[in-house]
Amino acid sequence: MQNYYKQFETCRERDIPACADACPFKLDILTVQDKIATGRFNAAYKSIRDQVVFPGIVSEICPAYCENVCIRKSIDAPVQVRLMEKSVVASATRKTSNKYNLPAKKKSVAVIGAGLSGMGFAFRMASKKYPVTVFEKEDRIGGHLKELMEESVYMAEFDLQFANENYELRLNTQIDDIHKLCKNGGSESPDASGGGETFDVIYVATGKGGNTFGLPMPNQKTETGGPGGYMTVGDTAVFIGGEVCGKDLMHALADGINIASSAEGFLKAKKLDYPKQAQPTGCVPDQDKLTDTPAVIPKDGKILDQEECIAEAKRCIRCQCDACTAQCDLVAYFDKMPVKMRDEIFLSCKPAGSLVHKSPARKYVAACTRCDLMTEGCPEHIDLCGMVKYARHKMHDADKVPAAYRQYFIRDMAFANGEYAALKKTMGTEGNYAFFPGCNLGALEPEYVLRPYKWLLSKQPDTSILLRCCSVPADWDGNSRQHGEEIEALRRDWMDLGKPTLIMACMSCQKHIRQYLPEIETVSLYEILEQWGFEPDEAAKEDKGTSYAIFDPCSARNEENVQSAVRTLISASGISAGELPKGDQHGCCGFGGMGSVAAPEFAEYVARQRMELSEAPYIVYCSNCKDIFCDRGKKTVHILDILFGIDPDGVRSQPDLTRRRMNRVALKKRLLEEIWKEEPKMESYENEYPLIMEDEVREKVNKQKILEEDICAVIDNAETTGRRTFDPNTGHYKAYKEIGHITCWVEYTPLEQGYEVHNLYTHRMKIELEAVWNGRKTETDL
Repeated sequence: MQNYYKQFETCRERDIPACADACPFKLDILTVQDKIATGRFNAAYKSIRDQVVFPGIVSEICPAYCENVCIRKSIDAPVQVRLMEKSVVASATRKTSNKYNLPAKKKSVAVIGAGLSGMGFAFRMASKKYPVTVFEKEDRIGGHLKELMEESVYMAEFDLQFANENYELRLNTQIDDIHKLCKNGGSESPDASGGGETFDVIYVATGKGGNTFGLPMPNQKTETGGPGGYMTVGDTAVFIGGEVCGKDLMHALADGINIASSAEGFLKAKKLDYPKQAQPTGCVPDQDKLTDTPAVIPKDGKILDQEECIAEAKRCIRCQCDACTAQCDLVAYFDKMPVKMRDEIFLSCKPAGSLVHKSPARKYVAACTRCDLMTEGCPEHIDLCGMVKYARHKMHDADKVPAAYRQYFIRDMAFANGEYAALKKTMGTEGNYAFFPGCNLGALEPEYVLRPYKWLLSKQPDTSILLRCCSVPADWDGNSRQHGEEIEALRRDWMDLGKPTLIMACMSCQKHIRQYLPEIETVSLYEILEQWGFEPDEAAKEDKGTSYAIFDPCSARNEENVQSAVRTLISASGISAGELPKGDQHGCCGFGGMGSVAAPEFAEYVARQRMELSEAPYIVYCSNCKDIFCDRGKKTVHILDILFGIDPDGVRSQPDLTRRRMNRVALKKRLLEEIWKEEPKMESYENEYPLIMEDEVREKVNKQKILEEDICAVIDNAETTGRRTFDPNTGHYKAYKEIGHITCWVEYTPLEQGYEVHNLYTHRMKIELEAVWNGRKTETDL
């Protein structure tokens, strides 16, 4: 877990956009633009003032470093940040800073130089209620500002921002010996020009070409090899910054603001350091968000009005490193960035008996489809999917995952690998190939397995068949022991067949086997169809007049040979089919993981996201994808529908869960009868009695992953024990029974033949029964 945890140290989630990175003040431009876009100009003004101190000055003379790096330059014009700031300053109606009744500090601060940098430092320290004295050698303040702005303008801004702050200004006061201002500074007596005081902190901001008093520049090393930019003189910390260090005016102001934080650190804790230069941002903007949107031209040619300013703010595409949000359904749906998920997953993996026993990540860890798209799309290739997989195993071992999450999937795997559905047969001799269709393909329709297998036999008569689940549900569950047992059983089956190359119809199975059984050689069915010369029949070649989009399953991402074979087969069938906007760079259809039980709303979200990639109907080569899309009304055909004429128009309804089991049983039976001419020796799989359900009820049964045999068990228990309630208004009975780790309730009515089911619901609560029911002792173990 620690290895997964450490990889997030390079996450760029908190990296600021290029515009903010270029700004000397690291202005939170995204927050400012959010406030502008919603018409909150007073709030936008406060955000700007909090970071630049003097917005009325900065908005007038800043050269707009941010606009030089704006990504919009590549298609139209940069977002006009400086013009928007001027508009905010003009539009804001509440500009005076809040007045806080803080106690005055005892330690004192001196500023040498009343230019913009010195005044910025003075404001920051005065706002923290330190006594501040500003020494200026000339008869007025402003420094370099006097050459750039009218004095009345910048003086008005100084007066506005200092309205609630106190500082002492000493004009016409030149400092020649800084030691005389320092506590225990080594001079015989304090300088009279300094008023006889000494100070705890001094900031030297003497301007371009000004006196440095022997301080090392920030980019220089001291004689002892330490960093420059400051030194101690006696008990006083002396900092230097601004234009005297070669900075331009905006960076000089930023120096004063930032050094104030270092000065306060010294005053509070004797911690002495210089503001560190920020690392360049690693933010990678999403250029897909860019559309040609011309810059807004102010009507008066000078400043944007509020409506124009709002429109200009909306041109911003909000550059952030959000590749994870764009690529990962889990991040997007649960609205949690990867670092937050990392911390919650780490917490959830703590042992259940530890002091920290909460599991905030339980639901989304179980629901993750593990499509691996985020790892590929992340600039740092952070493996969130790998961490989720590891967490599943840790949480399973700690018994921190509700058993109800896994129940359906593990039961379904057991059925697929049991006597009703599993089959391992050779054609008399051990051939070079074995057909492995997966457990879901035949569950949808036996013909999806029968017809391709018969064609394979026509080309390679010794091709074996292996019907079983690949064991991926146990991997979803994080059950290492069970998964290991199932993988070992699969290996034994493969060895019993003579170690053939497995022809895979399911790309998820192929990916899983490649990962856990790399010794098994696999090839996709679609590559084999192309290589062995499959020819669609004439009926399949008829132009249906429909244009499709090819949907590659997430398990086939970057599988160029498979994708090429699929497209060749589709083209040979005369079908018009195009590509999705991003090809195979999309997530899972929603089938993967245990999301349909652990977080059904998330699974639904994922399915809808994939369905909306194109308005065209889909051609898929994954039975799970067909299942998901067809269930939600998206016209979808499997490539086998087209090649073998099974459901070429995509009009068949998808079978419910019980019918899927019956299809698996029927597939095994037909294979034995039609291929091997054997009489099946297994018991029939059917309900004890007929169940009648409306479509709405049947859909609810499917969504809650309940089988008809479960409903029969509830009704049989009620009828046998008498534990049921009767509603005289509806004439319906209600009863329940624990089915594994869930409690299933059924509302039903007896019929002459079977029962009609009116409603059903389930929950994870266990009902503690009373030993007496209606005055009689009863069996409490139900």
